Amino acid sequence: MKYALLILPFLASAAGAQEDIWKQLQKGDRVSITFRSGNAISGQLASKPADPRTPPSAEDYATATQITLDVSLEYPGLNGTLTIPKKEIKDIRKLQNLDAATEKRIREEIARIQGQTAADEAARQASEADRQKAARKAKSDAEKIDRDTADAKNKGQAAVKDLEDIQRGLDLLKRFPPDKFGPQTAKDVADKSLLKIPVTPDEREFLDPEVQRLWNKALDYQKSQEKDKKTDGK
Repeated sequence: MKYALLILPFLASAAGAQEDIWKQLQKGDRVSITFRSGNAISGQLASKPADPRTPPSAEDYATATQITLDVSLEYPGLNGTLTIPKKEIKDIRKLQNLDAATEKRIREEIARIQGQTAADEAARQASEADRQKAARKAKSDAEKIDRDTADAKNKGQAAVKDLEDIQRGLDLLKRFPPDKFGPQTAKDVADKSLLKIPVTPDEREFLDPEVQRLWNKALDYQKSQEKDKKTDGK
């Protein structure tokens, strides 16, 4: 009990010292904070980020429930502020402000880091743009190959069908020789219908639109072959 009574004045003195330092602090002061967790951080007392159109009010750190630190000059590369509830603070100490030369050196380092960060980001964006451009080209090339393949396939299928049509037409030419069948057949069938003369099955079949298409196609092919033979003979 006696030992506890001896400690009480010391505790009261420490608490009073902490209260006094809060009253002494002003915005812009450089401080070191120890959290209740045991971690520590340093920075300059600053205003909490707010609407830039609203002028900042005076800070009364003795009655404030939280403080804001600008850590930019303490940790180059870490740019911004940190707002801390006072209930999380175990101890706060006022530090000596940075001399002009040190602050100048730190600001130059911050500018260098920011410049390097900007250059790295520009390089990353340029690399990403190149990657996307290469990807678009690869996709375009693949689509062209697909189109060319499809065109070749379609042309091949069309050529096969053309040959099949010609072969079927050549068979029809044998059944309906040009010296007996042709454009005059339609006139003959029409005349027979007027005179009520029966139309033969061959005549009726020959006038079928699909038979006409194949027959004429084969006839044109046959004529072109004969023409080529004559040309080669010369």
